[in-house]
Amino acid sequence: MDARMWDGLVGVAKETYTASLGEGVVPRPLMMPLVRGELVGLIWVRPLKVGQDALAGNAELANIAAAAGADEVVLAWETHVSAYT
Repeated sequence: MDARMWDGLVGVAKETYTASLGEGVVPRPLMMPLVRGELVGLIWVRPLKVGQDALAGNAELANIAAAAGADEVVLAWETHVSAYT
């Protein structure tokens, strides 16, 4: 993937998370799998509970990337959601 596309995808994720957090909303983890530089999906993880369930949900995103045959992914999450409590 060229640097402009990568920067664009990462930029969109950062802007979305920053805006959501600014409004008091914690967005769910997001993954964008790519195959040979082409975006093949945009997946928001299922609703999560803070802690171990969040870690499991994030890990489940890997199954989707593998099924798509992704060779690159953009993955974004707010770290507090994955923290153990």
